[in-house]
Amino acid sequence: MKNKKSLVDMVLGVVIFLVFLLMMLKMTGLYEPFIKTIRYLPDFLKDIGNSWKAGLK
Repeated sequence: MKNKKSLVDMVLGVVIFLVFLLMMLKMTGLYEPFIKTIRYLPDFLKDIGNSWKAGLK
């Protein structure tokens, strides 16, 4: 049971951290570029994966 509680605490901590981070980004005006960067991140990782696989062949 203790393991489950620590997992809940961890998830709660991550959520609070993300909310705090987004508030800071909104205050500093870096919110829009940050969201755009996150939106492009999966494509970026896919490109890295493809080039890495091509390099292995």
